[in-house]
Amino acid sequence: MAPLESLVFLARRRSAVGFVALIRGNADFRRLFAASALSLTGDWFTFVALSSFVYRHTGSPGWTALLFAVNSLPGVVLLPLIGPLTDRFDRQRLRIACDLGALLPVVGLLAAFHTGSVALALCCLAGLSVTASMAAPIPETALPNLVTRRELPLAQAALGSLYAAGLLVGAGLGGVVTAVWGPTVTLLVDGASFAASALLIARIKRPLSEAAPTRSIRIRADTAELRTFVRATPVVAALLWLTLGLRLAYGVVGLLPGYALDRFHVGDAGVGAMYLAQGAGAVLGTFAGRWLVAGSMRRRVRTAGAGLAVFGCGYLVLAQVTALGPGMAAAVVGHIGVGMCANLVINGLQVATPDHIRGRVIALALGLASAFQGVSALAVAPLAAAIGIPGTTRLLAGFALVYAIVWSLRRRASTEGVG
Repeated sequence: MAPLESLVFLARRRSAVGFVALIRGNADFRRLFAASALSLTGDWFTFVALSSFVYRHTGSPGWTALLFAVNSLPGVVLLPLIGPLTDRFDRQRLRIACDLGALLPVVGLLAAFHTGSVALALCCLAGLSVTASMAAPIPETALPNLVTRRELPLAQAALGSLYAAGLLVGAGLGGVVTAVWGPTVTLLVDGASFAASALLIARIKRPLSEAAPTRSIRIRADTAELRTFVRATPVVAALLWLTLGLRLAYGVVGLLPGYALDRFHVGDAGVGAMYLAQGAGAVLGTFAGRWLVAGSMRRRVRTAGAGLAVFGCGYLVLAQVTALGPGMAAAVVGHIGVGMCANLVINGLQVATPDHIRGRVIALALGLASAFQGVSALAVAPLAAAIGIPGTTRLLAGFALVYAIVWSLRRRASTEGVG
């Protein structure tokens, strides 16, 4: 067994045992984890059905691409508000309100599908995106209040793996359900997932915040406090800069279908296989990274940077291969790096940030990820047209590798004296 395969096997085996014990022994974490899994899976159900609906009614891939912009833009626009909301308001009630508030856009989507209105569907997607953006920072922000410091790395690895797992399970099942029973059933499943999530969150007994909520938002003062904190906390600044580098290079992932169709010539099944490799690597990377750091902040930062370098190396290899099998292997390796980097950034921010400002810090990290990933995605299409898919891959993967090296050299001072 190769060294990388051995590492992944050991990480997966140890994490599985620890995760089962954590789920059994901590009812509040179990409820938070289940609520997050349900809502993410439901989101993918809806997105698959909506993508098919928009393409059928417009016949344009450009309109389906617009869905991704509509889905991510509110999180960027509302960033100055989301962080203070997470810190100033009761996080449990806020999350419940977001879950229940999402039911209205779901009903709107049912109406849009019935009437064939693409405009109404896009408006409802924007509404879902608003509620999702407000809810997104709450699990990671509240997690340190629900688990012990020793349990936190594993608990965050489990939460961090949900996006990739939701992509694998939610998108796959969503396509099957939509094809067999139609989009109405898909939307009903999504609505039920929001209702179940709200019920689970309501049953959490421990407070999701250390201090009592103030319900007083001062966007300018709260933003100034966040800026001062980031400047005064080098390890937090370093992790945020790492997020920026990862997401600026992440647009290369949009080329995976191109590899399957134009380079490997394996059709739609190959597209699914490449996305499967992406999701599998990301899930493995979250747990492998957690096993490597062993609770040390210095190792968290160092391993997160190494994850960005692994991402770059994996995609540099992908640019060289010409068959599906090696391409999937390269994608798995690249996304092991993504999983390590993204998860350890959030876990490092959880540990380095006090509760009263953690919501703003986590929201900033998620907002940066969404904004710069969007910029990278927009740049990929013209780049691929100008220099080809392999050339674009080498450019962005090389950027990730160089960024990781420069970041590591410049940020060593940020972890001096940190355990």
